[in-house]
Amino acid sequence: MPLQFNLPNVISLARVPLAVLFGFAESTTLRVIIITTAALTDWADGWIARRYGQGTISGEVLDPVTDKLFVAIVMGTYLFRGLLTPWELVLLWLRDLYNSFAFVLLRRRKLPVRFKARRSGKLVTVAQMLALVLITIAPATASYAAIATAALSVYSIVDYTRAGLIALRHTENAG
Repeated sequence: MPLQFNLPNVISLARVPLAVLFGFAESTTLRVIIITTAALTDWADGWIARRYGQGTISGEVLDPVTDKLFVAIVMGTYLFRGLLTPWELVLLWLRDLYNSFAFVLLRRRKLPVRFKARRSGKLVTVAQMLALVLITIAPATASYAAIATAALSVYSIVDYTRAGLIALRHTENAG
């Protein structure tokens, strides 16, 4: 699957240099600006793709990959700097860990299920970005931000699992 260089995909790719820049940022203000910019690119790429019919299969993969890469680098930076504990990181990353496990499991079983963005997943992404901003501004709130994000993650996990099972049933009934 070759990458198509349309505007939404280029916007998604912008999160990669933002992630690198974050790793070197020392200023709280600059970190908040970088996280906010990454969040805005995550919103903009999807909006443009839907609004102007520029959605692609490669974009369906690129968007979440660049989003997860950005979040992973920010969380890793905060873990390394002692602003996050390993458990807080797991709570913040819960939905993504589950989705990665489910994706690998489905691919190994050669099941034809595509992971499409759902509202519950978008809520978790917003919660993660807000949590990262909150941790940047007030590191002592990390546990609260992680718990709130984990609660939304559980909701999202249930929602994606239910949608995936319905899609599998439809696939089995069609075949």
